[in-house]
Amino acid sequence: MQAMRSVTRGRDGYEQWCHDVRAICGRFESRAPRYLDDFAGHIALHRRPGLEFAQVATNAHSLAKTGHDTRAEDGLYYFLIYQRQGRSVLSQQGRQAMLDTGDLALIDSRLPSEFVYLADTQHVSVHLPCEALERRLRSPRPQLARTLAAASPMGTVLGGFVEQIAARHELFGEREGGALTDALLALLAPLADDSEHAGGRARDWARVAAYIDERLDEDLDPQDIARSCAVSVRSLYRLFEARDTTLGTYLRERRLACCAEALSTPAWQHESVTQIALRWGFKDSAHFSRSFKARYGMAPREWRHRPR
Repeated sequence: MQAMRSVTRGRDGYEQWCHDVRAICGRFESRAPRYLDDFAGHIALHRRPGLEFAQVATNAHSLAKTGHDTRAEDGLYYFLIYQRQGRSVLSQQGRQAMLDTGDLALIDSRLPSEFVYLADTQHVSVHLPCEALERRLRSPRPQLARTLAAASPMGTVLGGFVEQIAARHELFGEREGGALTDALLALLAPLADDSEHAGGRARDWARVAAYIDERLDEDLDPQDIARSCAVSVRSLYRLFEARDTTLGTYLRERRLACCAEALSTPAWQHESVTQIALRWGFKDSAHFSRSFKARYGMAPREWRHRPR
């Protein structure tokens, strides 16, 4: 079943094309070509049971989905973009993929993204359910906005496969649609797997955690931590986001944990509660006592003298 097709030209056609893009691909906003009367655009959504893809052609300057207009109802899909004609730049999560004819890249429809078209362009966007792809990965998420070149061996295979789906979709029946999507996921998963990047992040985290533990008594600044651990400040924050925490929360929790351990250790019994708090980076004893009680359910002195 073909759900929607739109071929539009000129100023009025541009508004219709923008409306149809939002209906098919989500809440994207377009930047018009320089001369709006010269606009030309085409978009079509094709659906078979188990298979969904869109064909887009335009001379518009760009399409963008920002954090403000991203909505869950846009669908839980990864879009596999196949550059059928022309050139474009695809951006997501601080990465850019330059796509020439025949190249491919993957984006997450749930996240902000941008397409900048460098010439009249055509692309195919295959809509892959997020859960179906993520089940096949070793890493939690796939690599996004990474160019898979048409000249590479797997780029040739995958691009040719998508081209045949787009060219011959009307010949596929109900059973073939799901089989084609499964085959596409099987081909894509090893290429999209972010396990190498995940390994790099694990090493980054190990350096950051060790650096912090050695300096809990210091005033730790994000810029200094990032510079000393050879990561960007943005990457530093992402390391903590991946663990559902923040740098400030992590520092407080580590300092409290070290204080709790010291208060329980005979070797530290000669040190006062205030001295232990200062040793692990708390500058205010009253603030330390409140934070400790909120975390462990009793005051530091009660913790020190609790039955063990």
